[in-house]
Amino acid sequence: MMMMRPGVLAVGAIAALCTACAHGQVATWYWTVSDTGNGDGIIEPGESALLTLWMAFEPRQDQPGGGLAQAGPYDIAGSDTWSNGVVESWERRLGDFSDPVAFDSDNTFLGVDHFQHPRGWGYGVFVKANPIDLFFIQWTPATYSPHAVTLDCDGPDAFIWIDDWGTHLFYTGVGGFVSFHVVPAPASVAAFLAFAAFTGRRARGGRASSARR
Repeated sequence: MMMMRPGVLAVGAIAALCTACAHGQVATWYWTVSDTGNGDGIIEPGESALLTLWMAFEPRQDQPGGGLAQAGPYDIAGSDTWSNGVVESWERRLGDFSDPVAFDSDNTFLGVDHFQHPRGWGYGVFVKANPIDLFFIQWTPATYSPHAVTLDCDGPDAFIWIDDWGTHLFYTGVGGFVSFHVVPAPASVAAFLAFAAFTGRRARGGRASSARR
């Protein structure tokens, strides 16, 4: 099993989280980033990024029947470096009773939503996990030159069931932003650093010779 590292929560989202906490119920969205290689979340040549979108809600509602009711619709969009890559596969989770997701040519996902009926109604398998994983993407960069990639879902609001029969609460959404990095092979990085150090020494040596003359 690959090790996962937490997605990055934007500074603005942290401020929004503090505001939302003052008002009660908060749904925090975040990404975990792994890869098809060593699982460190840094995308090296031959690797693809494995991204999972999660939502954690507080208060937790661990009682019978507590769990996500509905979230969205929302969009998942990224930077130009994201758009230039290739989405190899994706999966919207907790979407059996939701509208289809539209996938655009720039790797944007449009109209993503999640819904499940109350547990007591008996429609499908009720998922009460908290945090709950809601979207998965496997993505491959167009190039392995060093660059950052960002992705955001804008932290949509959510409704949470609090019993078996349909009583729910509104939760303010925050978070949803992540940034990860694509890098060349470690050997290429080492060669670049060695070259940079060598040219630096030559420059310093040239200045010293000029001073002696």
